[in-house]
Amino acid sequence: MADALPHIPPEWTTAAEHVCGQDAHRVLVLGARDTGKSTFCRFLTATSMQSGRSTALLDTDVGQKTIGPPACVTMSDAQGLSLAFVGTTNPVLGWQRLIAGTGRLAQRTKADRLIVNTSGLLSGPGLRLKAPKIDALQLDLLIALGDDPALAAIVGAKPSLPVLRLPSSPQARRKTDGERRAARREAFRSYFAGAAILRLNRTMIEEAGANAPLPADLLVGLSDREGTDIGIGVLWNAVGETIDVLSTVAAGTIARAVPGLLCLDENFAERPVPTQPPHDTSG
Repeated sequence: MADALPHIPPEWTTAAEHVCGQDAHRVLVLGARDTGKSTFCRFLTATSMQSGRSTALLDTDVGQKTIGPPACVTMSDAQGLSLAFVGTTNPVLGWQRLIAGTGRLAQRTKADRLIVNTSGLLSGPGLRLKAPKIDALQLDLLIALGDDPALAAIVGAKPSLPVLRLPSSPQARRKTDGERRAARREAFRSYFAGAAILRLNRTMIEEAGANAPLPADLLVGLSDREGTDIGIGVLWNAVGETIDVLSTVAAGTIARAVPGLLCLDENFAERPVPTQPPHDTSG
């Protein structure tokens, strides 16, 4: 894993050796956009595993994914890929599901060390989002990449937590919004490779209300009888007593479908959920 990574700054190597030599079980990596957070998390995960510790990588960035599909919190450990459905690639719009999903996945892993990747949203709503995320994780260590001034406010709000400050990756490059959208589209396309149309009972899906029928192409989260999220799907048809969903999940394992907050077109590009026209009460 480490061999496939780009050039690693010496400060990162020293930090990884420090983390692996300490009793740090839960480590969260902070940084602005395009500072190398995903690369550092993969490097730290590989270093931790090479040191003989069972290690999980938890990706709480719902937009630019290191592992798994967008619109989800995702985790990779010895049990494979787990996810918690958020339903949007906007962390502020989906903040309640994001925080709850982060806590659930962190509790689920049996790994000795958990490494947590985060989004680059640091100020304004991002600042308010980071505090409950940190609380949900019960961290041992914060690692801050780069010199963005907003990092000081996040770190300062948790004075009892040890902090390692590291430089950004020298190879980090600022991505355009178009490149980010393209990356999400490819991540969705990869996830849905080999998907099939499943026919489910309409009672399985949470309705949005009489005045807000479920649109075609709506992203949905799929869970089993225990309420565990087991995958995502795209609503193909929702007419009558059944619904058709495009998914890689086995139909027999699905007990519930939860509507998301975005739609995916035939090329897996995002589009907003159509708004309903106001109800005419003029008589």
